[in-house]
Amino acid sequence: MIGLNFVYERDELLYSLDLHVELENQFSLDYLDFDNQSFEDVIDYMEFLEFDRYIFVALEESTRLQRLVTYLSDKVDYPIRILEMGDLEKLLSDEKVLSVQKAIENHSGYQRLTALKTEQVFENGRRAFMSAVYPNLTKGLLKHLRVDQLDTFLAENQGLLLHFAINSAIYSDTYLNDPSSPLIIKSSADFSRTEIFTKVTAAELKDALEQFLKSGRLTLANHILDYGILAGISTFNSLVFEDGKFYLDSATNIPIGSSGETYQKLFNEASMTLTRQAIEGISEVCHLFPLLIAINHSYGDLEFITPYNTYRLAAIEQSTAPLSWIAFKNSDHSFAFNLQNGRLFRINQVVLEKFEYIIKNRLDEKDTVTQEVVEVLEAYA
Repeated sequence: MIGLNFVYERDELLYSLDLHVELENQFSLDYLDFDNQSFEDVIDYMEFLEFDRYIFVALEESTRLQRLVTYLSDKVDYPIRILEMGDLEKLLSDEKVLSVQKAIENHSGYQRLTALKTEQVFENGRRAFMSAVYPNLTKGLLKHLRVDQLDTFLAENQGLLLHFAINSAIYSDTYLNDPSSPLIIKSSADFSRTEIFTKVTAAELKDALEQFLKSGRLTLANHILDYGILAGISTFNSLVFEDGKFYLDSATNIPIGSSGETYQKLFNEASMTLTRQAIEGISEVCHLFPLLIAINHSYGDLEFITPYNTYRLAAIEQSTAPLSWIAFKNSDHSFAFNLQNGRLFRINQVVLEKFEYIIKNRLDEKDTVTQEVVEVLEAYA
């Protein structure tokens, strides 16, 4: 069996297309999630399937894809190679080539990729690294690493690379002598936008969270450096390597191991540290807080309405049910924001007041206005 994986590359980021096309029996269309699978995941997967050979079909660029193939070829027993899309006719019949081309052209994922702004992807990654907040990422999957001496790190920690996501990045201002490395290397010069991250202590963060619960207002205006670690909600997705030591945080205050130590040892130490950092009783607010800071930064001095903070009504007990809506207001306008789809709606004062009753489960079935607001929220959810 020959595995076929159609890959779109732009600025070293790799994306596999999940295509559904009927091909000859000797071919098996394959898909890999390069954002959420580590090098080890991919190697284990390819070894388990035991293809006779595996072919990555490059839809556009193939610079980093070639480096990935070189790396995987040393780990997997069967041949792995790259085929340019323009040479697909060497592998498939003309009829099948046309079917594949049509499937790609109509593929919604491919259409999104061709419009992808990679600068924003890398900026978002940098922000996640600085804040130590990685929503919806598997615990222990490494996405970012800041390194002072790149060659030293690679010489002493090759085994650690297996636990990095394929689409991950190493931040370093030192030169990499190995041009065949499968990694994405970014320097500080690659980031044009300089966002301000404020250093706070765990005690200061707890005070800011408690103040929000009482008033719905934020006392911290900027992004918080190492927020996920200070709040104990980080899932160990980034590291700092400096002077031969590994640190859990960007501020290099929390050492968790030395160069050459195993991933499992670093993982265990990080897990114990994060457990000690957790702020008890307000975990839901801890997860929501970075978003509130970002919204406050965009819209000015805001007053928020969530189930967890006092506004006109007292806060309610936190629940495990996912939160769908929040509201906020400044001196000029009021808004409702859907957390699931990112849609923002301008609302009037009446809707704002009814909104608080709804999200705090204080519904009055006889209040027709409140029921109308419920219906509108459900329609736009």
